[in-house]
Amino acid sequence: MNPAKPTGRPRSVVILLALLTCSALVGCEGGGGGTASPGVGTVGGAVAGAGVSRAVFGNSSSAMLIGGAVGGLAGNMTLDRQAEERRRQQAVEDRRTAQQLQLDFERQRALQEEQTRLEIEEQRLFREWQRERTGS
Repeated sequence: MNPAKPTGRPRSVVILLALLTCSALVGCEGGGGGTASPGVGTVGGAVAGAGVSRAVFGNSSSAMLIGGAVGGLAGNMTLDRQAEERRRQQAVEDRRTAQQLQLDFERQRALQEEQTRLEIEEQRLFREWQRERTGS
């Protein structure tokens, strides 16, 4: 057994497991919930990258650091930035909804004011008509 390779697994199996781990990490993003804390993708990517580097290159500290950095960047690009974009889009949609509700409220208020004005005018005209009729 070679000391540089602590396990007897073939290199292709280790690489396949590393790719599956990265795919699972990216697949978690597809949930669309956007409820994860900011930075989860970066941290998850760094951990996955360090683990993949360790599995592929052995216990090399520099390889694990480089793998962690690359994985962190990948996690940030795939998960964190997309989640931030979803949060921004949701905020814009919320503002539009609030503006539409305010506009609907103002329209309804104006219609009610006009209806009240018309009713007051009708009452005034009716009283005037009654006075003319009884006064004649």
